[in-house]
Amino acid sequence: MRRGQGVLLAIALSLPNAAGGDELIARRLAALKAIADPGAVRAARAARPARDVCSGSRWWRLTEYGLRSRIDTAVRDASLRYGVEPKLVRSVIRHESNFDPDAVSRVGAIGLMQLMPQTAAKLGVVCPYEPRENVLAGTRYLRDLYLEFGRWPEAIAAYNAGPARVSSGRIPAETRVYVRRVIASWRPQLLAHITF
Repeated sequence: MRRGQGVLLAIALSLPNAAGGDELIARRLAALKAIADPGAVRAARAARPARDVCSGSRWWRLTEYGLRSRIDTAVRDASLRYGVEPKLVRSVIRHESNFDPDAVSRVGAIGLMQLMPQTAAKLGVVCPYEPRENVLAGTRYLRDLYLEFGRWPEAIAAYNAGPARVSSGRIPAETRVYVRRVIASWRPQLLAHITF
């Protein structure tokens, strides 16, 4: 057993018996397994729907203020961390999900910034419905696309339609409309610089 694992084991074994005996034993055994194999936790989370994994951390949904405050904090932190203007992040959220953290698109994009499951997994997102995780990952992805394409209109188009379509010049009509809406909400003066 590595250093620090003994402390985790002691905590796991001292959990109060709030549930039935069998459930308590199962939770303690799961904690032991996680100590022995940290990959087991990730595998267990991947096997369960994201809504189930994240349901315990949804206390902020109790009030409208709690949700708004959580989104504001997430946008501020993501903007500072990745150097993307907060107004742009808000514009993407507005046009992707209309600030609904439970939004799921017809193609399976999830949460505030409508992350596709494979993109979310690549970015290390565990709870895509949780505002902070979703906004941090979405902002990072948007910044990475900007670094790849060098211009915001192309980065925003790639965020919506995928980088391969933008690279090949096959940008769908609905993505062109989306880019104009996002930019109009963020920085209308850039509308004249859209070349597609």
